[in-house]
Amino acid sequence: MMRMFHFTICDDDQTQLSLLETCLREWSRERRCEIEIELCQSAEQFLFRQGHESETDVLLLDIDMPGKSGISLARELREKGENLQIIFVTGLEDYVLDGYDVEAVSYLIKPVKKEKLFVCLDKAKERCGREECALLMETAGGTARVRLKDICYLESDAHDTRVHCVREKETLRSKTGIHELEEYLKEYSGAFFKIHRSYLVNLSCVSRIARKEVLIDTGEVLPVARGRWEALNKAYLEYYRGKQR
Repeated sequence: MMRMFHFTICDDDQTQLSLLETCLREWSRERRCEIEIELCQSAEQFLFRQGHESETDVLLLDIDMPGKSGISLARELREKGENLQIIFVTGLEDYVLDGYDVEAVSYLIKPVKKEKLFVCLDKAKERCGREECALLMETAGGTARVRLKDICYLESDAHDTRVHCVREKETLRSKTGIHELEEYLKEYSGAFFKIHRSYLVNLSCVSRIARKEVLIDTGEVLPVARGRWEALNKAYLEYYRGKQR
């Protein structure tokens, strides 16, 4: 049975809503993909419907709207752990970096060329069909499943590993050593880098790099081992260049 994908277009401009809906339907016919389309004219309307009346797979989102902005909506969705795919379609060029912060598929400037939109829709559809990678850990209290994207950094603690997560207040403890976890993460994610024999960081959570330390989004400062600074900078740049492709 073919999967049905649910798309939502959120824009306060009725003309833009109609234009994007037409493009979506043409894309679905060309790709032979079954889709449902919902139209919202504000972030507040989307939030009310999401999880109540519908569950969106891909959100085409304007930024400049009355009330809550598209960027604020995207951040709220990520804070709630929503894993939907976001494509910004906006007339504003000043929020591109914010788009990467909320892991948007792409950031398109109006007027959008159909061919460029179709490429982004293909990428969003591919991400929807991809199983999200997670770390399954044996802990003192049982077994815990943590999405890789939610891990901020890992810290070696004797034979165990402390797993510091973005949203969890308490640190999780894995009975698996940091070296074994490092090998697993290398296979499934290019986002992690070992800055020190005791620390493995998620590059998406690093906000500043100095020669002897890194600042994490949580406000914590972690040490960088001697000789790791250049490799860390290279990995950091390659990671974000990869996200922009």
